[in-house]
Amino acid sequence: MPNFRTSPHLTFRPARLSPIAAALALALSAAAHANDDLGRRATELDAVEVKVSTATRSERLLSDVPVRTEVLRGEDIELRAVLDFSRAAELINGLRVESNCQNCNTSEAQLLGLGGAYNQVLFDGVPLMSTLGSVYGLEQIPAAFINTVEVVKGGGSSLYGPGAVAGVINLIPQRPVNNGGFLRYGVDVQKGEPQHNLDGRVDRLSGDRRLGVSVVGQASSNDAIDFNGDGYSEITEKDQQMLGVQGWYSLGDDSMLRANYQFTREKRRGGNRLDQPEWRANIAESLETKYHRGGVNWERIVSDRFDFSLGYAFAWIERDSFYGGLGDVATDPADPDFDPADLDPTVPGSPASVSWNQYGHTENPLHYLDSQFNWYLGAHAVAFGLQYKRESVRDGNRNAVGGRVGPVSDERFTNIGLYVQDEWAVDENVDLVLGLRADRHSALDKAIFSPRVALAWAASDRLKLRAGLSTGFRAPEVFSEDLHVETLGAEPIHIRNAEGLVEERAATGMFGLDWRSDPAEPRWTWDATVSWTRLRDTFVLSEIRDDGDGGLYQQRDNASGSRVAGVETNLGWQPGEAFRLSAGVAWYRSRHDEAQVVFDDRDEGGDTVIATREYLKTPEWSGLAQAIWSPNGDWDAYLGLKYTGRMQVLNNTTGTLNRSPEFWVVDIGATRHFHGADGGGWDVSFGLRNLFDQRQKDLEAGADRDSEYVYGPRFARSIYAGVRYAF
Repeated sequence: MPNFRTSPHLTFRPARLSPIAAALALALSAAAHANDDLGRRATELDAVEVKVSTATRSERLLSDVPVRTEVLRGEDIELRAVLDFSRAAELINGLRVESNCQNCNTSEAQLLGLGGAYNQVLFDGVPLMSTLGSVYGLEQIPAAFINTVEVVKGGGSSLYGPGAVAGVINLIPQRPVNNGGFLRYGVDVQKGEPQHNLDGRVDRLSGDRRLGVSVVGQASSNDAIDFNGDGYSEITEKDQQMLGVQGWYSLGDDSMLRANYQFTREKRRGGNRLDQPEWRANIAESLETKYHRGGVNWERIVSDRFDFSLGYAFAWIERDSFYGGLGDVATDPADPDFDPADLDPTVPGSPASVSWNQYGHTENPLHYLDSQFNWYLGAHAVAFGLQYKRESVRDGNRNAVGGRVGPVSDERFTNIGLYVQDEWAVDENVDLVLGLRADRHSALDKAIFSPRVALAWAASDRLKLRAGLSTGFRAPEVFSEDLHVETLGAEPIHIRNAEGLVEERAATGMFGLDWRSDPAEPRWTWDATVSWTRLRDTFVLSEIRDDGDGGLYQQRDNASGSRVAGVETNLGWQPGEAFRLSAGVAWYRSRHDEAQVVFDDRDEGGDTVIATREYLKTPEWSGLAQAIWSPNGDWDAYLGLKYTGRMQVLNNTTGTLNRSPEFWVVDIGATRHFHGADGGGWDVSFGLRNLFDQRQKDLEAGADRDSEYVYGPRFARSIYAGVRYAF
């Protein structure tokens, strides 16, 4: 098995290393060196060079993990001066963030050529993105809370349960090793409208270094932006605040307690007539969200052969929403077509009487219990555990004064998962992972078994080959897209599950290689991965239908299946400490086995039927490149490029299936460091995003627009600047 590189303070034995042991070792290392220079705090953990592997739930050097794990470092996120995870995610090849709504700017992270519903976002290894939380959750995770992002592509259901079909994205927070923190202000000006952001972090450790606490806060706000001048927004008006607390306490030399809590409050609104109540707008999508999430975890080393961790996590979301509006109704008294009765909610059948009742209130509590037990037997590291997830979605329709309209929908789902995994060091060059998971989901009649196997072979000290087969599933429950109500014009479009809907099953095979020019200090690195995913009983949404009472809906059914074939490759070059270049390309072909009807207007008297095998809003080609130049300790600069290829996009207003253009987004920026005598100091950042203003040009306009007809880069050209003080 490959050797671990060790720091001068810690020595690790691969066959005995666990997440718990490593976490305790890091804490004790910090305690033993309490008087180290504060300037080392940004790189202290890197010196130890161990990582928690999201792929295997074990503590391993990332280069040694049998399942390939891609890493985005905190310093790269900071150099780009991004505010939230949705922008940071775009720095990883093969991970796309796609906009889904012109009115309210929902977005999803696509992995392995599959949509956002097929992956799981983890926080410190815990799947805490609830059904409602995943609708806007990518933008509600501040960058200040993230130290590292680990991405594992391929089925992860054997470890993390339902939903991790395309992979997992693990957001790992920073653990303090010294007292300090920072305060930062930034502004991003897009189409003349500024977005203001203020965030900060404070880290404190006790005198004996057994207790560490971090407090993170962020506040941001911006006005709505209208790209095409039709009076309707493309960027929502938004006001967001977040406060988070994390704590670590060493109960002794063999036990640690971790806890965290975050609260996010966000108000956003898109459409028109933003100075009026939502029911008086032609189109409005408005949401006020209160999002609580947190948890506690206890880790204990029993002996050098056995350790365990027990954890509880929760999320609680309350959302007040409005989807709809008056439609194409004259609202200006000077308009010849103006009729005051249209804006009077007491007039039966008037547009206002409909929009008056288009408010909603949703509650989404989630509880999650997690256990992991690690047993070490020579060349085998066996992990096993039990996980329990309970989630409720209570959703009700209300009117403009909060009165209940109609019955309340109350859906409850539970899942119990039992997993076992063996990491076997066959010899010093071969690692084998064997895993099996059994899930009992309340929406299913029987247990689902998800096996997994992965093999890594170090062919030489420069070349490693990896292969694996993983499985996963999605249960027929309430999905995030069900809780984000699309609108066609001012008409809300709801989603219904078909009777007899069964689970969607997936199997993914992957083969890849990693090569480096020099095992100690590589100037060149190259990797390539080929993948193939087979989906059975794929979930698909029908064309938009009329329920007979004037309401619009789409029905979720099972299709015969689909296949996704993909290739990803990345190249890195670092000729010296001052310059680093990386580039990556991804190709995915996502196709249903049989053509799916996505548009059919025959019930409305038309004669257009559109069917396609292609996944919508999923480009075959994408890629990115980045050059970072650090000529000295005072300057860092970057030049970034992101490519999005052509894709099929449906326009429900025109009844056409269009092929989008390709986009080349160029970002450029720099940071000037002013170092302080105590290891802190000032950083001044500035730059341009989307330099050539690459974005959708055929945006829908007016009150009848199809809000779902939106694709490609989410933001227009903007200039940003920020100042950061570290202490």
